[in-house]
Amino acid sequence: MTISTIADGLKTKKFGKKVFVFDTIDSTNTCARLLAECGTEEGTVVYAEEQTSGRGRLKRKWISAKSENLLFSIIFAPKIKERRYYLIPLLVSVCIVNSIKKDIPDCPVIVKWPNDILLSGGKKIGGILTELTHTYDNDLRIVVGAGINVNQSTFPSELNTTASSLYIATGKELNRITLLHSILYEIELVYNSVEADPDSIVERWKSHCTMFGKPVQVIEGKKVKTGICKDIDREGALLIEDKKGTIHRIIAGDVTSVAINTT
Repeated sequence: MTISTIADGLKTKKFGKKVFVFDTIDSTNTCARLLAECGTEEGTVVYAEEQTSGRGRLKRKWISAKSENLLFSIIFAPKIKERRYYLIPLLVSVCIVNSIKKDIPDCPVIVKWPNDILLSGGKKIGGILTELTHTYDNDLRIVVGAGINVNQSTFPSELNTTASSLYIATGKELNRITLLHSILYEIELVYNSVEADPDSIVERWKSHCTMFGKPVQVIEGKKVKTGICKDIDREGALLIEDKKGTIHRIIAGDVTSVAINTT
């Protein structure tokens, strides 16, 4: 993959106009964070065919077959308060889902709090890792990395029950760069909403989520809470209601669907 390959046909004015392409890298997020701290312009993309130390939330390893999937990170410099940084990964999730559905209208792709992209059956096809940093003159930068399983046909045995890809789901091999172009274009179309209408980003994300009204278990460190998933609030926190009717606000945690007694 070359820079010209990614640049050819790109319709954006900002996102992807500067791109760093690697055959192999430790982590696109690590590279993008260093670039962001040096003041590299907003919209810069770091793309790799392979990561040797790809990671997700909680330092989990992200496993991806070389040259079969999408692995990229984007630098954002939004004019928002740090407490609302969650809007950026929500926006990226929405744009990924919208782009997949444009290419594959019948693909049953959904989002799950806080950072997963799933098929409706529950298998994971993508994840997002968000990191906050600052430039040398203390301007906020947000790096959002995404891994999307596009054309991978097999997974290690330990992931067979939890992971899938667009190819496995549809039987169709997709052009990965066309999908990346679509994602970047979608981001550029809605990015102004982060400042002008931030609540619309939350609502768009919720329209792709099927968790609400269902029983869930949330693990926060050593704490475990169970209840009915009710909503996410304007700060991006998950709201669950326990059997006593108490609403718990979850800022960060792992969520799984469970069968529980809520009466």
